[in-house]
Amino acid sequence: MGFQLRQAMLCLALLAVICLAVVPAAAQFTSNSRMARPDVTLPLGPARGVILSSCTACHGIDEYGYYALDRQGWDEIIERMKTTSSGLAQGAVIADADKAILLDWLVEQFGPESTPFPREYVPRVLTEADYLIDEGAEAILAGTCEACHSLDRVQEARANEEQWRALVLAMIGRGAALPLSDVEPLVEWLARTRGTNPAN
Repeated sequence: MGFQLRQAMLCLALLAVICLAVVPAAAQFTSNSRMARPDVTLPLGPARGVILSSCTACHGIDEYGYYALDRQGWDEIIERMKTTSSGLAQGAVIADADKAILLDWLVEQFGPESTPFPREYVPRVLTEADYLIDEGAEAILAGTCEACHSLDRVQEARANEEQWRALVLAMIGRGAALPLSDVEPLVEWLARTRGTNPAN
């Protein structure tokens, strides 16, 4: 792997760690590895239709509970969801009138005066049954990553376990449809097969 790619990967991992410190992507795990997540109820009225037509095709709505933002903050998140970095997948499609409806509901429910759900990720301890074989891991990657970018960047990247974890969680924060139960098995496999050891 070239020096520039390795340097870019390290920068991306560092950025992901910073993002996690500011706006972590994953929910808490309790000591028995059960995930604690916010419980957001799909609203009635106009906002319901907007969420179902423009949001839930790519992600659930529980994640809204992690934020306490003003209108501008929510608007920035919506605008980010409308674009993708690779151009391989279409971002969220929402009309201006629908966006206004959604913003009204988000600010009412998750505005700056609300209390966001705690954000902390504690890696769970894997059992022998959790370890992935190559075929299983590659199927997860194909089903999760290729929605937004090619797998070449994953195949060529090399990182340690902490860097892979930060990157995977950052991708979930960007909308990657990876269940949290798959995070640690995938991180372990990536570190084992795409680690920083030159022999890999």
